[in-house]
Amino acid sequence: MEKKILIIEDDLIDQMAIKRLFKRKGLLYPYTVVSSIKAAKKELTEQQFNLVISDHNLADGTSIDLLDDIKNIPVILISGNEKTSTIESVINNSNTIANFTKDLDFKYLEELPGIIELALEQKVSRIHKKNNTITNNKKRILQHENVTIKLEHVFKIFDERTEDVKETIELFIYHKPREMNELYQSLNFGNCDNVIKVAHRMKSGFRVLGMKKQEDLANFIEKVVMESPEKCQCSKIVDSFKQLSTDTNIAIELLQKEIPLL
Repeated sequence: MEKKILIIEDDLIDQMAIKRLFKRKGLLYPYTVVSSIKAAKKELTEQQFNLVISDHNLADGTSIDLLDDIKNIPVILISGNEKTSTIESVINNSNTIANFTKDLDFKYLEELPGIIELALEQKVSRIHKKNNTITNNKKRILQHENVTIKLEHVFKIFDERTEDVKETIELFIYHKPREMNELYQSLNFGNCDNVIKVAHRMKSGFRVLGMKKQEDLANFIEKVVMESPEKCQCSKIVDSFKQLSTDTNIAIELLQKEIPLL
């Protein structure tokens, strides 16, 4: 019987990195990629999967919303830098065989193939594996004002393959203005739930380009509004948004100039 994998990830850059990993490592298992809890539930109802690889935070919920759907399936859980009670709840109440933390260099992806092979061959029952390694090479750095872009992170992820790096940068250039506009509209209309979702979604793009200050700004907006929704329009959040918007525009200008040189 063919063994199938369900990948639940709402960030396009992370999706692309995982797909490239499967191709590069010769993982021939058929897989389905979905971007939401709703879509994941639909696929889990319609298909039988032997493994689920899931981001914890998604636009319409968290992996805890899937507990009833994945109770009999091995799970590889992937989360951001946060450590929350909901993550612990998923680990303790599901067949989570591995728990990875996203890092700047996507090193967690390099460890995925071995875990996938073990899981699908039923050679592993439960592994709690956490990684939190961040390297700091000083090469291929773009810098202007408050913005520092470390392109070596993207090159490492895609094994120096320029076309994949270009595609990642183009995704950033295309999606970040739209995400900033969505964040602005959500703040302007006091839609705090969406502020949290958009700010969380934005972190990955900054992380993959080594933009630590901007990732921290998005994380600050997400955390403050999550903890105190009444602060959705407070001065600190507004100032953080303005800085993030300015930094994003600078980053896009830097990257647009860099693409022809790659």
